[in-house]
Amino acid sequence: MDDALVWIIIAAFYAPLHYLLPLLVVVMTGTEEGEARRRRLIATVVDCTLSMAIAFTVVIWLAHGQLQAAMVVLLLSMATPYLRIWLHRRAAP
Repeated sequence: MDDALVWIIIAAFYAPLHYLLPLLVVVMTGTEEGEARRRRLIATVVDCTLSMAIAFTVVIWLAHGQLQAAMVVLLLSMATPYLRIWLHRRAAP
């Protein structure tokens, strides 16, 4: 099977976990209304997109020789959106 196709399949299964859970946390725990909630959701989507793009770049680079390290990077990158959510909550009055 082609390497690009394999990475597309991996990303397709990884993306829902990487996007939906942080968005659900923002929706369920947010106290903002209207425009403020929308801005937080958009910021979370941007954060998820950037962290996923960076993670997959590192993982594809590592996967050729160090597959176990690549999987650890994928696992750790799942926490980056939650880190931003937590930092935002901590900074909010």
